[in-house]
Amino acid sequence: MSEAPQPRSSRLRKVALWCLGLAGTGMVLGAGTVAGVFWYYGRGIEGIDVAAIRDYRPPQVTRIVARDGVVIGEIFSERRTLVGYEDIPAHVENAFLAAEDADFYNHEGMDYLGMVRAMLSNIEAGEIRQGASTITQQVVKNFLLSPERTFERKIQEILLARRLERALSKREILELYLNEIYFGHGRYGIEEASRFYFGKSVRDINIGQAALLASLPKAPGKSSPLKDPQRSKERQVYVLQQMVRHGWVQPVEADKFIQGPLELSPQTHDAVVVPGAQEFVDAAREKLIAMYGQERLDRLGATVTTTVDLKLQATAHAGLMEGLVALDRRQGYGHKIKPTPEKQQPRVLEKGRVPLHVGAVLPGLIQPRDANTPADAFVALVGDTRVLVKVREGSRYDDPKLSMDEQFPPGGVAMVRLLTLPTAEQPAQGEIGSGPQAAVLVAAVDTGEVLAMVGGEDYQRGDFNRATAAKRQPGSSFKPFVYGAALATEKYTAATLVNDSPEIYEKWRPTNFEADEYRGDIRLRVALTHSVNTIAIKLLDAIGFEAAHTFARAAGIRGELASNLALALGVSELTPLDVLSGYLTLARGGSQLEPTVIRKIEIPGEPAWTPERAPQQTLRDDIVFILTSMMTSVVEEGTAKAARALGRPSAGKTGTSAEHRDAWYAGYTPRHVAVAWVGFDVPKKIGKGETGGKAALPIWIAAMKAAEADQPPLPFVPPASVQVRTIDRRTGLLAPADAKPEDVLEEYFIAGTEPIETAEPAALPTGDVVLDLYGDGDEHADAAPAAETPAAEEPKNGLPSVHDDPG
Repeated sequence: MSEAPQPRSSRLRKVALWCLGLAGTGMVLGAGTVAGVFWYYGRGIEGIDVAAIRDYRPPQVTRIVARDGVVIGEIFSERRTLVGYEDIPAHVENAFLAAEDADFYNHEGMDYLGMVRAMLSNIEAGEIRQGASTITQQVVKNFLLSPERTFERKIQEILLARRLERALSKREILELYLNEIYFGHGRYGIEEASRFYFGKSVRDINIGQAALLASLPKAPGKSSPLKDPQRSKERQVYVLQQMVRHGWVQPVEADKFIQGPLELSPQTHDAVVVPGAQEFVDAAREKLIAMYGQERLDRLGATVTTTVDLKLQATAHAGLMEGLVALDRRQGYGHKIKPTPEKQQPRVLEKGRVPLHVGAVLPGLIQPRDANTPADAFVALVGDTRVLVKVREGSRYDDPKLSMDEQFPPGGVAMVRLLTLPTAEQPAQGEIGSGPQAAVLVAAVDTGEVLAMVGGEDYQRGDFNRATAAKRQPGSSFKPFVYGAALATEKYTAATLVNDSPEIYEKWRPTNFEADEYRGDIRLRVALTHSVNTIAIKLLDAIGFEAAHTFARAAGIRGELASNLALALGVSELTPLDVLSGYLTLARGGSQLEPTVIRKIEIPGEPAWTPERAPQQTLRDDIVFILTSMMTSVVEEGTAKAARALGRPSAGKTGTSAEHRDAWYAGYTPRHVAVAWVGFDVPKKIGKGETGGKAALPIWIAAMKAAEADQPPLPFVPPASVQVRTIDRRTGLLAPADAKPEDVLEEYFIAGTEPIETAEPAALPTGDVVLDLYGDGDEHADAAPAAETPAAEEPKNGLPSVHDDPG
């Protein structure tokens, strides 16, 4: 008997159950497969180092600023400036969420609905307008994974995104993202992007600018408003519409920016850096490396405030250039060039047939101009190499009164400094390399801060800074330290007579500037005023090298000092900064304070660093005051009379090294101290008749006039312990009661060293006149009269009368 057929509903139920079983089995197998895939590709993932991620120190910009906050330089490998989440305005955050990840605060690393929405939106638009990666995933890509695009990396990205969400807060993730991403034109992170595109911090941008920034990370190269403004506008509008859609901005407010321009900064293309103080940028860099190490340099993100006064720096540089141009024209450097006889030209070319390198200075034979020669250049043959020599209009060697051919005639010889070597496409490039270089430093007496530092004619980043690194003989500008050491023994005073006469020291017979002309007994004040070599040597011989070394070290001189009598003539090689340090101590009345170029270093997350400024009284103020008084006489009546153009009391000393290779002037007022140096990088004679008073002093005057500006003159005020006596000019003893006014003067003394004997009335006139016979020869540059009256022998010290109120 056959079975009755099953009802239709029963068969359908079985089929449904069978399908459900298959589906369930498939889901289980699929889930297992997915789990297996995630396990397989995730098994090698290391744990997230949360501490390392939180200690986020990417490459970023360190800014070097002037004392007034103006940026003078930047140090970076990537242009990035970190900004904290708390400093990011809400509308900036919302713009990026609208553009990148609207559900950022709702998902746990993966936004599945967002992926579907992005796919539909991109299909509708016909282009990629939304991405499927969350902000968390993008952080994982940038921080934890390699940039390659593989299935394995995608699986790892998903796993790590979930882990990162559990390890960090949403705010921490967003802060990492906004500081890391690239915005085009070498700018990383929203702060640098905002400064570049809008010229201001991200804290200060509006909604439209925020939307423009948020539109860039998708395709920073294509979407840049500098390359494709129309595309950038379209992307900005899209972001603003998304912000309206999510309720993050009102339609009326968004429409204002949708209809408006992009509002870019007019300075978009260039960093806002004021040139002209690159010496301070290099000094700041050296300080950062010394403190934090080379490896941390590009990750510090520091702000270094320097001491430079940009206006004074520019004026000091202009004065230096004027001084060099005047020297060039006196000596014919780059000027007064005449054709060389044909028979001598081969010798010129032979000197240039050496291995060439950038920076070499070699003679070049000027060639006839042709149609291809630029109007502001000439061609010179250096050996067998043609060099195109540019002479920029208004530059040091440009003479506006002459044409290029008149100033640089064919057949003439010009010293050429090679800037580039020849290539297959370009000839060698060069510049005039004839004249000497110079340096000048200016510091504030009260703080020791260096306000101006010019390291050369055209200093660029990384150049040789002559102000801090050129070790040269200071000549007679070192003599004050010898005289100071003599005063410190209390065996000598400014009124002590020493015989100006020749002596022989172990076969060495030093002479004065005018050889074999001597004056007999003269007071130390007069000897320093006229830079008498024989007196300085006799003082050093009497007090010993150690005493001079001790005084110079106490003043702040750090360079190596000679241990022979030539020390008195300034043969020890010192840098201009070294000399500045010594004169700064004298200007401060014996209180030593190291010159500084850094005011503050600020690194995010670390305490600000400021230099320790602890002055020490290393020299007695009474000794230093008397020495200063003697140096004011150098200005009033001696080798630095031109410094009277400053129009206020100042003390200083000229210096000219052996064979006129270096010219110096160092000096100070109660407010400022400055040092100027002129010479060749490879030492050689500057030129006939060039001295400290002629070549360096004008540069010093220009810098000091700018430093003092419209401030009223200040006197050098003597300490209470300094004694004053009226003395006889001829003998340095106390003046007799019936002495004539022109035969006496007031002199300063350390207590206990003042004279106690009274001079006998002179039977004859008070001696011959003070002749310009001594020291540097700087007095000749001042066109002093051939003879002066006896009353003019004694320098006016530029100090208040002892009967005046010192205050």
